[in-house]
Amino acid sequence: MTAVSTRWFAFVEVDDRAGASSALAGVFSERGVSFASISTLDVHDGRGTVCVEFTASERLAHVLVRTLERLAVVRAVVLIRADDAGVGAVAVLTGVVGDVEAGPGVTVHSHAEGGAPITMLAGPVTDVRAAMADLRGRGAVVEALTVLPPR
Repeated sequence: MTAVSTRWFAFVEVDDRAGASSALAGVFSERGVSFASISTLDVHDGRGTVCVEFTASERLAHVLVRTLERLAVVRAVVLIRADDAGVGAVAVLTGVVGDVEAGPGVTVHSHAEGGAPITMLAGPVTDVRAAMADLRGRGAVVEALTVLPPR
C-alpha cells in the first residue's frame, strides 16, 4: 500500500545568511523530495521567507517540517496544502491577446505603456493557475509566478 501524495507549500522564515538556501535544499534532497518550485519572498531586517512547493505524503511532509524547524537558520515553518483557498498568487504574463476571462476572485491588470504589454493576475493560487493555463493555450508566456502565504 502506497501513501497518497499531496502538493504542499512550506513557507519557511529563515535568517538571511550564507548557506540558508543550501540547508533547506539538503533537507528535501536527503529525503528524496524534489521541488516543484522554490522562491524567495520578502527579505528584510536579516530575515527572509522562502516558499517551497513539493509533493509528498502527509507523513513525509510533516517529517520535512520537523526537520526544517531544527535547522539553525530556520525561525518558523508554515505547511499548507497547495489547494488551500487561503494561499494567494500573483502571476506576470506577456503575449496576452484579447480580453482575459479569469475566474471569480482573480484580479486582472494590464499594462502596455513603454514596451511589451504585461498582464498581471492576482488571487487564490488554484484560480490564478487555471487562468494561466487558459492563457498559455492562447499563446501567452508566464514570466513569473509568486505564491503568497495565507493571511
